Amino acid sequence: MGSLTYIGRLLERRARFKGYQAIRSELDTLSDADLLDIGAKRYQMGRVARVKAFK
Repeated sequence: MGSLTYIGRLLERRARFKGYQAIRSELDTLSDADLLDIGAKRYQMGRVARVKAFK
């Protein structure tokens, strides 16, 4: 029974990570002008993606 919950947790983690990757790739496509418009730096986009994906 314990292995089923372990597999379930792995599947949930995999789904969250795929969501993070999708958000991160979407944010990576923003141009420098777009980042300047929203007042963000490129290095901050990783944090934004983690907050959106793992909340």
